[in-house]
Amino acid sequence: MNTNILSQSSNTEQLVEVITRQFNGEQVSEGITNSILVAKHFKKRHSDVMRAVKNCECSKEFSERNFALAEYTDEQGKPRPMYEMTKNGFSFIAMGFTGKQAAQFKESYINAFDEMSSYINSQNLTLIAQFNKAYLEFERASDIASQAGRNLSLYGRKIKPLAAEKVAELERQIQPLLFAEDVA
Repeated sequence: MNTNILSQSSNTEQLVEVITRQFNGEQVSEGITNSILVAKHFKKRHSDVMRAVKNCECSKEFSERNFALAEYTDEQGKPRPMYEMTKNGFSFIAMGFTGKQAAQFKESYINAFDEMSSYINSQNLTLIAQFNKAYLEFERASDIASQAGRNLSLYGRKIKPLAAEKVAELERQIQPLLFAEDVA
């Protein structure tokens, strides 16, 4: 079962918005959400989500990359603080929540991680199988070349000299017979 709870919450309000921004001169698309949507999705008070972000005990670098203080206008027309957050910021905060929605998120997150891990492992096994096949082919070719080299060496050191010696001996024996026929 592969449910994507990040796309829509139970009240069909979108939890994640895809935005496009400039980054190092290139257009980059990323999913973001905000503390208001997170509070609605997990049925939490917005002030509790704000406190969770503010007190999340992550590194300064992580916080700067994944959380941005912003404002929204409430029902009374007053500006109020909220946090915008990346997927990683959202995951960090949501992992600390409790309740049915939080448990569902954690389970889905773990299942997605397991699927990714299985895919990576299957790719690694395929790569290992390819490596093993190529290595066996290399070993066979090396063995054949070594055997050919040993045969060539044996032929050059022993068989060829013996054959050359036999030819030379037979030439010495046949020479007198050839000249004897010329005289007769």
